[in-house]
Amino acid sequence: MQIAVAQLNLTVGALDANARRLLEAHQSACRAGARITLTPELSLTGFSSQDLLLRRAFLDDCAQRLQALAAQVDQGILLVGFPEVDGARCYNAVALLRRGKVRQIYRKQVLRAEEKRYFEKGSVAASGVFDEGGTRFAILCGDDLAKPKPIKAALTSGAQCGLVADVRAYQMDDETAYPAWLSARAKASGLPLIVAQHVGGQDTQVFMGASMAVNSKGVCAQQLPAWHEALALIRVHMQTKRGEPESRSNQTQEPSEHHVYQALVTAVRDYVQKNGFPGVVMGLSGGVDSALVLALAVDALGPHRVQTFMLPSPYTSAMSLNDAEAMARELGVAHHSIALAPLMKAVTKTLTPWFDGAPGALTAQSIQARLRALLLMGLSNQHDWLLLAAGNKSEAAVGYSTLYGDMAGGFAPLKDVTKAWVYRLARYRNTLGQIIPERILTRAPSAELAYGQTDQDSLPPYETLDAIIEGYVEQGEDAAALLEKGVSRKHLKETLQLLAVSEYKRRQAVPGPCITACAFGDDWRYPMTSKWRESLEKPMPRKKKQERKR
Repeated sequence: MQIAVAQLNLTVGALDANARRLLEAHQSACRAGARITLTPELSLTGFSSQDLLLRRAFLDDCAQRLQALAAQVDQGILLVGFPEVDGARCYNAVALLRRGKVRQIYRKQVLRAEEKRYFEKGSVAASGVFDEGGTRFAILCGDDLAKPKPIKAALTSGAQCGLVADVRAYQMDDETAYPAWLSARAKASGLPLIVAQHVGGQDTQVFMGASMAVNSKGVCAQQLPAWHEALALIRVHMQTKRGEPESRSNQTQEPSEHHVYQALVTAVRDYVQKNGFPGVVMGLSGGVDSALVLALAVDALGPHRVQTFMLPSPYTSAMSLNDAEAMARELGVAHHSIALAPLMKAVTKTLTPWFDGAPGALTAQSIQARLRALLLMGLSNQHDWLLLAAGNKSEAAVGYSTLYGDMAGGFAPLKDVTKAWVYRLARYRNTLGQIIPERILTRAPSAELAYGQTDQDSLPPYETLDAIIEGYVEQGEDAAALLEKGVSRKHLKETLQLLAVSEYKRRQAVPGPCITACAFGDDWRYPMTSKWRESLEKPMPRKKKQERKR
């Protein structure tokens, strides 16, 4: 028999549209000969609905829409993820729809920490096993695989194949880490697993897709494409009392840069389109960060939906002007220029009586950055364009940014991308077609807010800074461990101090896609006011690595 896996890009709260997509996928699957259509976890609502799940009106709408959807299922079985209300309790559930009705409901048994705000655990005794075509299938939700009891209960009830409604927010290296994890779970239990995943962007989360079927020996039998919607048929054969998926694996291995780049493109495209923006606007400085953001925007939306502005000050080099114009021309985007000097003079003149003389160096630089934000936000407001910010994770870590200046915007594609990865992604994009001028990739990075300025005048070398961010922030290592790895004591002390005192800036930062184990904002939760600083003089107990973000 054939099982259909519907890997869909759904939108949170679009209940009618999501239900229509689920029904269309199921009808297409039935026409192709499938007996069962498996959809992702919480597929009716989209993921993640967050505190909408605390609104009874939202839950009631979900219940009504599920019943309406069930009434339209006149052939085969459709498995739909939804929030089930039972009295005062709510469960993360999967409904089995067949012959016009909801015939069975499975409640997720293993909840992540953030899910406990919304859901109760399902009972291990309440098996989600059902018969179809001579095979006994078990309904499971993704995190149920992380503990032995749900699978054991399914096997005890005679399950021969697991149908897993899952949702997994992308994290760097998931293209290899998740298949290995899933294969280990199937091999350990001896239960073949067919998994449906979400694909697409939702706020700060992005979903890779790459749904899978794994046989009882842990071998990947079939994998759907990453970063694209797909409806795939998986043929299940009875072998040694197990419903084994037929092997059709034909996936090619792409480099890590490919998946990270596609994650960012997907995040930009879906944030713009799902929120109804006609296009985006951005400042194009001639530096590597804005160059990469421009490439992402054009790949996500097309050149006709991207507007770029060069806002030169007296400190902007001819090299930056030429490189920005060359890249915009290469990509075919509209490129404009507005001189900043008259505004700088006007603001300085207005504020001079209050400065007791000329503005200080930092004040003058901040005025430039904020004037750029003023102009770009004005354009955004007038034309309803979404303003893309170009700041990266390395800068955010140490506060190398200006509040209400370069931090202004509606979405920050590089928010969780270190400077080292900015260069890796820029060079990767050039392998697909030379669009970023080579000079941008080789020159010393600079905000160009003063003559001869470079980032390294104020910061540790980026390779050192990024090593600290990866270890201390993303992996949860302590200072002693980083010193043992050879990180400079001077640079470590400086960076940890800047990391602590810059928290107030990060709290006001623009949202952006989260793709690492610990992203600022979503995962990093430290006080803005704190006098504690980690000692570098004695070893500290090792912290556990950050809990995997989903």
